[in-house]
Amino acid sequence: MKAIKYLSALALTMAMVACDDFDLPNPPGQSYPEPEGYFENSGIVLAEVTEPLNLVEANEANKFVTVATIEQLVDFPENYTLSIDMQVAADNNFSNVATVATVIDDKNVTVNPDLLNGAIQSVKTKAPGTYEMPVRFVAYAELGTTRMRLGGIDATYCTETLKVTTLNADKVIEDAYYIVPCDANGKPQMNKAMKMNNTSGEGISGYDNPEFGLKFEVPADANYTFMIAPLSAVATGDAAADTLFGCLPAEDKMSGKLGVGYAPGPVTIFGDVFVTINMELDSYTVSYAFEMLYPFSGNVKVENMMKLHTDNYINYTGVAAINQLLTLAAQPDKNGDVIFKQSDAEEPVIDENGFLQTGLMTTGEGSTIRAPYKGNSLYWCDINLVQLTYSLYAIRSLSVIGDGNGWDVATATELTPSKDFRTWTATDVQIGSEFKINANGAWDVDFGGQVVNDATGNKVYNVYYKGSNLPCEAGKYDVTLDFSNVPYTVTLVKK
Repeated sequence: MKAIKYLSALALTMAMVACDDFDLPNPPGQSYPEPEGYFENSGIVLAEVTEPLNLVEANEANKFVTVATIEQLVDFPENYTLSIDMQVAADNNFSNVATVATVIDDKNVTVNPDLLNGAIQSVKTKAPGTYEMPVRFVAYAELGTTRMRLGGIDATYCTETLKVTTLNADKVIEDAYYIVPCDANGKPQMNKAMKMNNTSGEGISGYDNPEFGLKFEVPADANYTFMIAPLSAVATGDAAADTLFGCLPAEDKMSGKLGVGYAPGPVTIFGDVFVTINMELDSYTVSYAFEMLYPFSGNVKVENMMKLHTDNYINYTGVAAINQLLTLAAQPDKNGDVIFKQSDAEEPVIDENGFLQTGLMTTGEGSTIRAPYKGNSLYWCDINLVQLTYSLYAIRSLSVIGDGNGWDVATATELTPSKDFRTWTATDVQIGSEFKINANGAWDVDFGGQVVNDATGNKVYNVYYKGSNLPCEAGKYDVTLDFSNVPYTVTLVKK
């Protein structure tokens, strides 16, 4: 590396800025020393690079790539050293940037191919390919530990678009994977392959989200085994041992490792099953895949039960009235096929405030889950059917809080619950421009969401756990929070 200095006989105007008040126009993707101020009248002229950059070739040749050249530097402070950072963005608005430190070699501004590749992965994609990447530069004058920004607090230079071929991935991850059931002899049945869904949505690169999942039905009398096939194998019908991923199960046979050469993986549960894979970690999990869970507690009838719902067949969440003792069922029958109880292998844990209880569940021999509060109470429930864990957060109070009361939990208006905890109400509540529903005067559990249309002329909201602040026209309202159906709702009737 050749560090260069540019000296100027011209007088400089130096404006000092406190470190705590200085911010780059866009937050950097990595942590770099903040400047102690800026040289307002000092500038630099950088020239664009028009040739495409091939990081594969540069890496193989063990060379840095040139991303700009220095054409001119004016009014540079004496005895300081020039340094330049490059900002790499996903779009021309530079709304999301990653910052890469450059190395100045003579008048060339160069970067390490690996660092540039990492920046592209962080703002755009991890999939190898050729991309047009908007970039711009920030220049500094450095003296010892002092770092001063050139040209002013928001100054950037040489906004350009670089055509970059990124590095090859360490391992190939395809954009689609399939579950392939095997016959009684362990032979993959490629004609029965079932496409898995990328858990981040359709069209997402497997490099950017290597997790895939699929719900399917396993007959009760089946000795079911499966393998995982990438899209390339399914497209050609290639069921060779070196093209499919087998399974190395953990002791519980509900999870394990994926790998070429492993035997087919067993599914030891039946009914609706959900299999997830992570091709970056070479792992898989098998879990139940129920549309909802039924929290049986006390004498609450199924039709009046506040059920737990899921959008991924892994986490089941919602509020439920629990009269201290609880069992969870996969069907509207507490004596049905699949019942979840407290595992005797591990004691449940209650937090120091007494609100939150966490524990491990089992579908085998176990005991009834005992919630932390005696008597009937409302709980926020979070069940993980992959890890077979649960958490119960006791909701002892709910209140309306917002800018109308300065977001002060001490003066928030409490809601009164119905006997079955399905509805919570308050009258003559003064609400400002936005509000939320808060539990227990803390922020462990709260509800927000968005406005929905309502023919009555009242203000109605769909609300969710940890949803957004609810916008409102300031005034006095009667408030009703309803947990009867999903989504939950809040209704405001103006007084």
